[in-house]
Amino acid sequence: MSIFILLLGAFFDAVIGINLFVHGEPFLLTAGYQLFHGSWLGVLAVAMGGFIGDQTSFFIGRKMGTNAQRWLINWQPKTKRPIARFRLLMRTKGNFLLMFARLLGPVAWVVPFLAGSQQIKWQRFSFFSSIGLILGVGLWVFWGYLLASGIDISLLLFPNVSIWLAEFNIFLIEHQSALIILLLVFLVMLSRRFWSIPYYKTSIIIVLLGGIGWQNYNHFFDKSDDFINTSSLVSQPLHTKITDLEVSQQSSKPLLNNRLNDNLKTYAGQSYGYEAQGINIVFNGDNPKGLMQTIGWIENKTFSRNELEISDYWQLLKNKTPPVSDLFWQGQPQNYAYQKAGTLSKRVHIRWWYAGINPDNDKKQWLGAISYDDGLAVTFHKGIPTLLHKVDADIDSQRDSFAKEVSQHASNFNTQLLTIGQPVVEDGLHDYFSDGKVLLVL
Repeated sequence: MSIFILLLGAFFDAVIGINLFVHGEPFLLTAGYQLFHGSWLGVLAVAMGGFIGDQTSFFIGRKMGTNAQRWLINWQPKTKRPIARFRLLMRTKGNFLLMFARLLGPVAWVVPFLAGSQQIKWQRFSFFSSIGLILGVGLWVFWGYLLASGIDISLLLFPNVSIWLAEFNIFLIEHQSALIILLLVFLVMLSRRFWSIPYYKTSIIIVLLGGIGWQNYNHFFDKSDDFINTSSLVSQPLHTKITDLEVSQQSSKPLLNNRLNDNLKTYAGQSYGYEAQGINIVFNGDNPKGLMQTIGWIENKTFSRNELEISDYWQLLKNKTPPVSDLFWQGQPQNYAYQKAGTLSKRVHIRWWYAGINPDNDKKQWLGAISYDDGLAVTFHKGIPTLLHKVDADIDSQRDSFAKEVSQHASNFNTQLLTIGQPVVEDGLHDYFSDGKVLLVL
């Protein structure tokens, strides 16, 4: 589906009128980024989108261009001279203009349309504009490839762009379902003839509701495991000290380079824009399963780690152990999730991530995020309206309660509080508040 979005982005960038609002450079750069990572389909998509867009503008110009130029001249007489210059340029250096228009900035927005209005032969336009398409698309795809590869010169010319390019690519993938629905609705609403269809507005509402249902199914049941990188699971030690897991508080803005260093924060997705949720427990040992079973917690299914069908979901709801939605730490969803006995809307749960080997004692480290679900709410998750639990912002109280449970029911484990970061306040960047301490379980 992300390939389809790249195609639409390149198409809208080439269609007269719409291209004033949609710029194709991010889509072309993303295609280059994907090419570096082994997928050439993105390049094919932007090339096809650009070609179809050029052809569309050309035929719009052939059908409406003369009347549009006449109206423009009557409305703005000053445009008569530039239009006359373009006609002369097309007669004298038309092939050159068609080939290099995409390298001339805003000129590219109008050349196919004006070429059609000048009644240039279609074969001539298609041949030379295709060469221009290869040059223009190829240049931006090449820059995207360089940025993805991390070549120094690209970073000098475009500082931080490679980071944001990767972020944009992830955003497209995560929000592809929502973007496709919005684009289709936008296209339908552009056409006036659809407004004459009986019950048009009702049909749009039905399509939107159906699209939202499809989006939810696609996200939670079909695409939920897309971001799992099996090479980074338990078999891949990171050799990280607990004292190295400090939260960066140097910037009030959630820039990507800061976010990637926020080792005690998790996010509901991989792309930019999610509020952080806090990690507040560190466990040293082979696996947290033994600890969780000892204190009597119930293991949950997760959408990313378990292949769940809708029938499985309904059965888990009946058992009052619904699956846990995913949080991402360092780009990976939780390895395990547990909950205490509770209701469907109110429960305490914890997610665990494998964090590598502690070189001080050669034991495996696990990071835990414990919180309390306090009701249900409709929220936008990855662009999708969906029903999720509301998380209580006070994660410290749940951390302290967990410490008491371990002390009372698992005497073979030791606990202690470590001040490992600065206090965190609940704001537009964080979905919680904390004193900056984590519970260490040994």
